[in-house]
Amino acid sequence: MTQGEAREFVWNALSQYHAAAYPTPPHGHHPNFVGASRASERLMLSKVYLKAEVILAGPDQVLKPLREAAMKSGKKLILPHPDKPGQYVNLEGLHPTQLKRVRDVARLGKPVELSQTPIDLVLVGAVVVDEKLGWVGKGYGFPYRGLEVAAPWVCLAHTLMVFEELPCEAERHMDLIVTPHQVMKGGKL
Repeated sequence: MTQGEAREFVWNALSQYHAAAYPTPPHGHHPNFVGASRASERLMLSKVYLKAEVILAGPDQVLKPLREAAMKSGKKLILPHPDKPGQYVNLEGLHPTQLKRVRDVARLGKPVELSQTPIDLVLVGAVVVDEKLGWVGKGYGFPYRGLEVAAPWVCLAHTLMVFEELPCEAERHMDLIVTPHQVMKGGKL
């Protein structure tokens, strides 16, 4: 199975079993899913999240509760610029209510040089993951292919997105994968 076929398999399963949440259909996205709030709550209780002061997060809807919680708790939140690949903005000092849409980060955030910013945690969406912490994303956008950040990488996943072993090559590996029902940790954590 190719990465594209694995993505289609998961997106179709999420649709078929009514496990996808807004925006739907899940195809073409790091999908939001039923139970994502519960997975977010599990992550927010983890040591890696609690210790993180600077978080690089993806713009996906599934990560919105985590981004909002980070902003409310005073963590420094960095997002990719929505229109300029490879550029990032710092949302420090903003309240989540100021961001009506993810695109608002371009107007309200302050440009930041990622290479000059120590990151404590990277939050990304996912499409396909496995119990060995392999990860396949949506195939484009953030996280950019080749992006290297020396911090723990974390994603949320619905049970339908989790394979015992990936049916294709992993794009990268996570340090932590959180579902509504379990937390899968790598050796670094």
